[in-house]
Amino acid sequence: MINEFLKTSEKHVKHRVWLMSDLQQHDPDRSRRCFYTAVEDFERLGLKCEKVWYMGDSVEGEDLNKLNEMTKMQEEVFLRLGLPVNYCPGNHDMDYLAASGRAELPFRAMVASHKADGWKTTEKLSDFYFWDKLGDIDVLFLCDCAAEDGSWRFCHGSPFGEGYPYTYEDFRRVAEERDSKAKVITAGHYSYPGGNRATEYMGGFMPISDNVKLHIYGHAHIGDSVWAGKDWGRQISGTDNHMLTQVNISSLETGRGNAIRSAFLEIYDRGMAVFFRNHSKKCWDKMLVLND
Repeated sequence: MINEFLKTSEKHVKHRVWLMSDLQQHDPDRSRRCFYTAVEDFERLGLKCEKVWYMGDSVEGEDLNKLNEMTKMQEEVFLRLGLPVNYCPGNHDMDYLAASGRAELPFRAMVASHKADGWKTTEKLSDFYFWDKLGDIDVLFLCDCAAEDGSWRFCHGSPFGEGYPYTYEDFRRVAEERDSKAKVITAGHYSYPGGNRATEYMGGFMPISDNVKLHIYGHAHIGDSVWAGKDWGRQISGTDNHMLTQVNISSLETGRGNAIRSAFLEIYDRGMAVFFRNHSKKCWDKMLVLND
């Protein structure tokens, strides 16, 4: 049924984005196996995408050489595919900083190095958000962040270290900017309250106006009952006290998750759809269709 829908809707697609998060491996061989499984299935599908939205946890661990190796591996693939990357740092992207105190996030630095190629992340490591456009839709990416000197970091919805500069008022300022636009999608590593493994921090961006059509997040690995609890299999949810739909598109690994997963976002003249892909089984899990 999903294959038939994709064929029928193809002529109406204005934009298509590949959504991914949480490759999250400390072992380069395992990282390569999981990532290549997803990429091979992606190429087999033949879905033409404008870009990748990467919702964090691209790597994991404290060994800088391994982090650089896993970063390079992913960079080479995205360049070969011709897919620019929009990237939100997540909590595991800061493992090396947390262990060493040195503000080195190899994957983020790699994405920033391709700015001239249309790749995008935060302007500064200490920024907690950035904006992009997808046609007439404004896209707000909410990111984990850290001090340029490594003195503090913000992840899991909490600050660690000394000197974290942001307050609830800063979150509300960004929320007001978001709510002033005509049509918005938000994306980040974490869900708003009502989604899987929601953080209190994301509640700082609520209430949310009706101009926000969708929220996309990772972090809560599908199939991981240890951390996700009763919601381990939930890919689509609502938002507390709102009509907003949220989608969990993680994860690109089978250590915590029970399959290698990603998703695809399609934008039409009226409405949008998200297609959830199980790369391990080379099949579609489900789809979500939202009308304007």
